Amino acid sequence: MPRKKIHPLTPIYSRIRIPLHYQRQPLISRLVSRYGVTVNINAAMLSATDSHGWFDLQLQGKSQHIYDGLLYLHNLGVDLMHTGITQGMQHNLGSRSFPRPRTEIPTPAPSYTYQNYGSQSYRMGLQICILKDYYQTPIIFDLVSRYGITVNIIGASLPANQQEDGWFDLDLWGKPQQLFSSCDYLQKLNLPLWLDASSLHGQII
Repeated sequence: MPRKKIHPLTPIYSRIRIPLHYQRQPLISRLVSRYGVTVNINAAMLSATDSHGWFDLQLQGKSQHIYDGLLYLHNLGVDLMHTGITQGMQHNLGSRSFPRPRTEIPTPAPSYTYQNYGSQSYRMGLQICILKDYYQTPIIFDLVSRYGITVNIIGASLPANQQEDGWFDLDLWGKPQQLFSSCDYLQKLNLPLWLDASSLHGQII
């Protein structure tokens, strides 16, 4: 049976609501690294004290990639709210399934010094202020697509009115040079950031 053609739907806008047990998973990062979707977060609220967090996303890319990325989120139990896709596509989201992915973020090991990196993957925690003039800049997408790191958003506050500064609380995973390059990129944007020095842990991969 021929695969149903999905017409181009880019960009599209969607609010996703994330259950508490997925709030420490790099779901936005996976939309970029697994499905090749360009993602910009226009508004967000995510806190460890709430039962759900939410993101307002602008998604761009090939329509099939967006479809597969949304289907991945749907089958994890992420609510797709106010999604700007056709009714046929919304209907089909419930008709296919993917296996649940394995957790990609390694459990942090005890900290050690930066010598003889080898095949080590490191975690770097930082908080970044998103100035209101940068709301249309896909910062998380750039970190993933340019530097090949995994970005986990563990906290977020981006006002929907886009008239105030917001912030992300991030865990970044990658090789040392990837992490250094990522921080250099953020500094060149002149975005205020605070590094959690106690978060520099390594994991053999």
